[in-house]
Amino acid sequence: MQKKLRFGVLGVSNHFVKRIILPVSKLENCEIYALASRDIKKAQEAASEFSIPVAVGSYEELIAHPEVDAIYNPLPNHLHAEWTIKALEAGKPVLCEKPLAMDAAEAEKMAMVSEKTGVPLMEAFMYRFHPIWRHAKDMIKYNQLGAVTHIHAIFSYNNPDPANIRNVAEYGGGGLLDIGCYTNSVPRFLTGMEPRRVVSLMKFDSNNGTDINASGVVDYGSFQATFNVSTRSEPFQRVQVLCTGGSIVIYIPFNIYYDVPAVMTISTGQGTRDISFPLADSYGIMFSEFTDAVINKKPMPIPVSDAIANMKLLDALARSAKSNGWEDVK
Repeated sequence: MQKKLRFGVLGVSNHFVKRIILPVSKLENCEIYALASRDIKKAQEAASEFSIPVAVGSYEELIAHPEVDAIYNPLPNHLHAEWTIKALEAGKPVLCEKPLAMDAAEAEKMAMVSEKTGVPLMEAFMYRFHPIWRHAKDMIKYNQLGAVTHIHAIFSYNNPDPANIRNVAEYGGGGLLDIGCYTNSVPRFLTGMEPRRVVSLMKFDSNNGTDINASGVVDYGSFQATFNVSTRSEPFQRVQVLCTGGSIVIYIPFNIYYDVPAVMTISTGQGTRDISFPLADSYGIMFSEFTDAVINKKPMPIPVSDAIANMKLLDALARSAKSNGWEDVK
């Protein structure tokens, strides 16, 4: 068995440089082995700077490279399905950034190719791998705070740049897909339940057509969830979970700092306590656990069915914004 799983990366994005290279460089079971960019010079410069062995000038060449074992796909949303499917058909397991696809139909197509080829596919929801989230999930699973009655999630940033891919509608830009995928995955992750129906309200940019403010109510039957995401507000993140016997607050739930302890507040009738967690990098843990599953032929840490279910929820929210009413999650 080889010592490390060798990843090929599609594109040389700011996200990849800022968030992926450092934690993966510390892992023992995998490495960033190859970079691809349609601008070969960009790939070569990044490969040289970060001691990555291979740089190529096309995504096709990266996928076909005989020494690349797996693919990390952090391309813009509208390119997720195309290049993930090509990698799966080439026999390369894929860790694909969130949201997995532009809609549930695309996600289902990707899942079908993964099933048909027998090649693993996972959506890269890194936050779920952090110890703070695993603790929160355990608190609810083992009834430490009673039954969940309400979950509220906020995620915002301020990015008015018209050239940024997050502000290009045909690239899958807008707050709902970019960060609403996080806020709406939280209740599903914490409770293991799927929603019945949704109602949402969105404000759109008059120039580029992307949603810049989105809010909604999601009906889970036994509890409700609400969310707000914005691409034109002060950067802010928070998740609050209200239960019959207590509550949880996670202050920086998604872009969790890797170099300071993460903190959550738990309140019950006995009092309030802050819990600090050891330093952890969500991205590094995610790559490590994905790699372990690939090498040892284990089930993916996050099944692709979860990504499809999340896309169905986002699709319903988008429909509701157009219909101005409740929409079933189909």
